Amino acid sequence: MPGAVALLFALTVARDAALRPSCDASENIVATIPAGTPVEIRFAVSDGSNCYKIAASVEGKTLVGYVNGSALSDTSAFDRQRQGGVSLDASRQEGNAPAPAETKPAMGAIHFNSEHSAIVEMLNSHEPGRALERAEGLLKTRPRDPGLLALASIAAYQNDDIRHALEYCKDALALGDDNGVTGFCRKVDRESKADHSGEKLYGLRVALRYEGEALPADVARGMIAVLDEELIRVSEQLGCQTKERIAAIVQSRESYLRTTNAAEWSGGLFDGRIHVSLSEGERLGPATRRAFAHEIVHACLANIGTFPAWLHEGLAQRLSGDTLSGAARQQLKSVIGAGSVPKLENISQNWSNMSPENARIAYNLALAAADVLFENYAGYGIRNLLHNPQMMQQITPGLDKALGL
Repeated sequence: MPGAVALLFALTVARDAALRPSCDASENIVATIPAGTPVEIRFAVSDGSNCYKIAASVEGKTLVGYVNGSALSDTSAFDRQRQGGVSLDASRQEGNAPAPAETKPAMGAIHFNSEHSAIVEMLNSHEPGRALERAEGLLKTRPRDPGLLALASIAAYQNDDIRHALEYCKDALALGDDNGVTGFCRKVDRESKADHSGEKLYGLRVALRYEGEALPADVARGMIAVLDEELIRVSEQLGCQTKERIAAIVQSRESYLRTTNAAEWSGGLFDGRIHVSLSEGERLGPATRRAFAHEIVHACLANIGTFPAWLHEGLAQRLSGDTLSGAARQQLKSVIGAGSVPKLENISQNWSNMSPENARIAYNLALAAADVLFENYAGYGIRNLLHNPQMMQQITPGLDKALGL
């Protein structure tokens, strides 16, 4: 929440630090972060390499990349705070937009014609299978149309077909280097290299992809049943419809972080597909069911419309069974009383830059707001509120007041 709860986690560079696109020391240095520069740690790479993903402002530009921990002033402080953040529910993750983060700039960079627009409409309606079929049909007669190739890549990605997404990306980039498409293709390439979850199961409304080495087949079959159950339950409460199967990807913790590039405190996210990190080993327990439910709420809301991050996260927590403890309520009351929390409508959409402690505060606030929403406005019907954006805007000031914002 930029400008609100201050990011508690900022260090400085103790000596000039080489910034690289990964932890591999053989990678080219993309920038040098001067000694004394404040940096924000996004996460620590858990492979023993003493490597950290950081963000820093140098000469007015925000740089994001990887540095060796020996160049930072006090990584032990980060490690202590990270340990303090492990109580975050495994399903909690960054604020979500209806489409994958890299999809919007990629689509915005494409020069559309009427045929492109029809594909974009299918993607925005969460019908990637139809969009891919349409794009591939047009490519038979226009194989060198960079816009069509880019859209085919996006459709394949959202349809969880990473191999074809990467192929279309390469073809699109070969016809012209565009920043929006390049950023998306970089994400696809990273995922194709890091993701080893190749086993697939299909339910009524969800398609599950998982790592066969990390998850027994019988547990995976139980997961697809739970995913279908939770999607039906959440859909009934929120009033959403899915035209195609939603893709769900379950991975080991390490693979999840490498593939998604998510914050270290994240245990799941929705980017057009559900991603969940295994938190209970080779078993299907209550924490995994909650994680599935949490991300299904995001998927459901994305199919209804565009909503603020606090509503996404508040409903995702409440409908997955999370409750605020007495200590959490007291902490939230204290930070609100100190005037360091913004009104709901002013909260940032992107929570991925938060430290674990700030993330905890943000999620607690979102859950408290969802609780007030259910307590004070249930008579309107939550489904009706979600399908009437103007009504949601009208009641938000009342939520602010009830929370003391």
